[in-house]
Amino acid sequence: MISLKRSKDNKWILQKNISSSELMSAYVEALKTLGNNVDFGRVQQELRDRNLYRGRSVFGSVNTMGVRFSQMCFYMFGYKIENKFIPSPMTLNILNNDKNLIEKSSNFLINLFSMQFPQPYSLTPANFNIYFGRLIVKLLLDERIEQKLYIDEMIWFLPFLEKINEIIYDELIESILEYRQLSYLQKLSLFQSVRDYHDVFSNVTHEINYYFLRIFESFGVFNIIEDSAHNNGNLFSFSHGSGSTKRTDAYKSRAKHSGYVKLTDAVMHDAIKLRDRFSAFDIPINQNSEGIYSIRDWLTELYEIEPLEYLNCISNSFSQNKYTLDVITKMTYAAKYGSSNGKEFEQALKPLLELFRETENVELIGGAGNTDLLCAMREVQTDSVYNMNVDAKTRKSALEEINARRIEDHIIKHGSDFCLIVAPKFSRGVRRDIEGHNIVVIRAEELGAYCYRECLSSRDGYADFTSIEKLIRNNLGDDITKQIQDLIQSRYGIDV
Repeated sequence: MISLKRSKDNKWILQKNISSSELMSAYVEALKTLGNNVDFGRVQQELRDRNLYRGRSVFGSVNTMGVRFSQMCFYMFGYKIENKFIPSPMTLNILNNDKNLIEKSSNFLINLFSMQFPQPYSLTPANFNIYFGRLIVKLLLDERIEQKLYIDEMIWFLPFLEKINEIIYDELIESILEYRQLSYLQKLSLFQSVRDYHDVFSNVTHEINYYFLRIFESFGVFNIIEDSAHNNGNLFSFSHGSGSTKRTDAYKSRAKHSGYVKLTDAVMHDAIKLRDRFSAFDIPINQNSEGIYSIRDWLTELYEIEPLEYLNCISNSFSQNKYTLDVITKMTYAAKYGSSNGKEFEQALKPLLELFRETENVELIGGAGNTDLLCAMREVQTDSVYNMNVDAKTRKSALEEINARRIEDHIIKHGSDFCLIVAPKFSRGVRRDIEGHNIVVIRAEELGAYCYRECLSSRDGYADFTSIEKLIRNNLGDDITKQIQDLIQSRYGIDV
């Protein structure tokens, strides 16, 4: 059987401050109702009005609200930057009920599929590097274990997996099948073999069975099914703390039997698509990954870019939002993995630039002595048209240098006001190269994230370029990626 280090200090830590998905969904609805001027007091009152929130005092606890927003972040509803809660694409999809790309249950499936360690809102030890959401989905689709996991199996195996690859995964499957052949007393002996087993497994059971599974069951992602014959009808019971509290593997509150977890029929088809497209064996992105220079970069990748790829994978019906999602995900993919000559990235940028309502025309030019794309843009205040050069720079690693003099020649040649350079990553030296020139650079991921929020939130389905134009003109010779991040934060962030 697979060898795992089991201890309270070496396990997944799943946040457990909100046990009801109804309450979590109510948070999202409260954000929708109250808009960008949300404060905890108003959110609390909104939830009290729905009989969904009662604090320990008559007025509730503002600090508790802050902790629960952290759980919202853990469950991938958004992230926090400088006291702002920035909704994730999944939350945006919920908030735009009339424009939903996918059904709510599949939307919440993406919340699960996106979950990983390391995680900004979990104190799980740093030695855990695993897409645990992808792993759970893969396990629940594996026919060798009948596409199901018993609750005690999840408690015994999953929280102690530090990493996963094909070899470990196959060993895990074999171990689960071996475990299923054991009697209840043999399994109990396994639990008891772990030092301080009551403390270890009461905590694990509390997090998994009382919170994690219940939340995703209520979201329509899991079915938790009773099996009265499992373990001859016996429950595992672990003492929690020094009192009389017990944590069990009962399939529901106060039930006398345990059971197993399956994916619901509603998400099964989309789960297969996600499993087949994105491997559970990938290494999760972290703060030390190539091109990640700050926590904000990491949050953008984790909460913006990867979820957009998942959304695009499972959304089928044609709509303007589906088209927008296709354009953005193709652009960010081409920026990272496009052809070495850059043509694929250039072609992917053209439809993205056409998502801006100020765009009059985008022309692919390319070739020696030319810009990659020439854009005619409308200046709203003066109702005049100006030209903008756009250069697409695709690199496997960060773009290290820019020939600013040659780009200035292209600006003059095409009668443009400035050049916008888009690339997946930039080295620090690039800013020195463009200093004092009519050039700005921006990371492709932030440009895509901005476009998605703008298009999904606007009535006409287009994005605002005027704000970007102002940032460009005020920051010539610089990288405007952070300014775009700040713009997203100020325009779409919710005060917490």
